[in-house]
Order: sequence, then structure tokens, then C-alpha cells
Amino acid sequence: MDKVFIIASVLIFGALPAFSQERYVAGTLPQVNVNFSLPKKFKLNTKLESRQLFAERELNESGKNRFRYERTDLALVLTKKASLNSTLGGGYLIRLEDHQFVHRFIQQANLVNDLALITVAHRFVVDETFRQTEPLEVRARYRLSLEKALNGREIDAHEMYVKVNNEYLGIWSSNRTDLEIRGSLALGYNAINDTKIELGFEYRVNEFDQPRQAHQYWATVSWFITI
Repeated sequence: MDKVFIIASVLIFGALPAFSQERYVAGTLPQVNVNFSLPKKFKLNTKLESRQLFAERELNESGKNRFRYERTDLALVLTKKASLNSTLGGGYLIRLEDHQFVHRFIQQANLVNDLALITVAHRFVVDETFRQTEPLEVRARYRLSLEKALNGREIDAHEMYVKVNNEYLGIWSSNRTDLEIRGSLALGYNAINDTKIELGFEYRVNEFDQPRQAHQYWATVSWFITI
């Protein structure tokens, strides 16, 4: 498994020079997720996420290799268990970007199936984003997640696992329509049953409404805590 991640990192970051005529950004995407168990089958998820860039290139410009802080997100999502393997929820996200605050309202549904050797999760999300100088943006999202223990059939304490995500986002506003596609691969470690750490890579492509698409390459670090 270590060899897989080494090869993936070489392919992802080594491919940047090949995009001599393309637009791209590359950087890190760390996040902390804290889940609070509440009465009556409610849960509160809080997520703090930031983005830092180390390489970027705009169309008709030369590439830039430098550190640049881009943004920070804080999201609060309240969910309720609707059935044995499904939840419904809603929440709010506030983003600090370019010295301005962006506001987003979130509605979501999750469906998780624990199969014999793998866990399959579906997430459906609709959200509305409000910016001071731009029109309302509405997005519809679908994410498929596959998670598998590397030892045995279940992810026990002090064991490692692998997670694969594939997500599609439709984006609509009064002045643009776009699609974003995401794919990620992560290696996780279940330190104890209430704490997990994941390291991985994520690729995104978007701005299909432009002559050339924008590519994103992220090294991801995620910390999950349940209280």
C-alpha cells in the first residue's frame, strides 16, 4: 500500500510540468472534523478546513511556485438518523477568502451500507452560497465513497484502512453554469474507535464553461474525532 501512495504522489505532482498550456493549482488541504453525539439520534458535525497553495498557473501565464494562503472554512451541520443506515441534515458554512466572508447554507442526505468486505456510502447535498459582490450560487452534489479495512473485515482500533471518493458537483448562478469532478484516495488509521487520521491525494477538474478547464491537485490531511 505504501508503494501505491508513493506512485500516486509522483504521478500527481510530477504531472504539473506537463500542463504547460493548462490552468492548475496545487497545495495542501488540511481539515479537522469533530462530531458531537446528541440526544434523540442527533449529531453535530463541525469541520474546520483551510487551503494553502504551493504552485499555480493561469491561462497564458507562466507557472508560479510559491506559498499562498487561500481560504479557511468553518462548517456546522446537524444531522438526525432517519433509518438504520441513513441520515438527514442541514447546516451552515462561513468562509474567509480574500479578506471577505462567504456564507453557505447546506441540506444533505447520507446513505451508508456495510457490505461483507467494504463500506459503501452515498451523500447527496444541495447548498446555496452568498457572496457580497456575486449572484447567488446553487450547487447539487453527489459523492460515492468506498472504505475497506486493510486487515480483516472491519476497521478495528489501531488498524489501517483505505478510502476512495468520487464526487460530482453541478453549479448554477445567473451568470454561469459549471461542473466539477473530484476523485480522491486516502490511507486512514483508526487510532481508537473515536479518532481517525487520513492522509491522501485529491484531484479536481472544473470550469468546463471555459475554453480550458482548471485542474486542482491537493495533498489532504484529515483528523476525525467523535465526542
